[in-house]
Amino acid sequence: MMRKKVRISGFVQGVGFRNFTQKKAIELGVTGFVKNLIDGSVYVEAQGEKAIISIFISELKIGPRYGEVLEIKETTIPIIENEYGFRVSF
Repeated sequence: MMRKKVRISGFVQGVGFRNFTQKKAIELGVTGFVKNLIDGSVYVEAQGEKAIISIFISELKIGPRYGEVLEIKETTIPIIENEYGFRVSF
């Protein structure tokens, strides 16, 4: 198991990026959350098996149809025990 915090910059707000992220997380069985940041970027915390997190982050690099990802910064952080689901935070 691993947990990553990911910050995605580019044209990522107002294009369905949070819903895209939640859908991919649910498909892959990733737990965590996604939220918009005041600076126009998107913040994600994602937890799951190492290989699955790698696939998930690859999907985030592509993003939704109308988005444009310019930069992704990721950092490994401590896992959270007994976390369930993936939510969109506001």
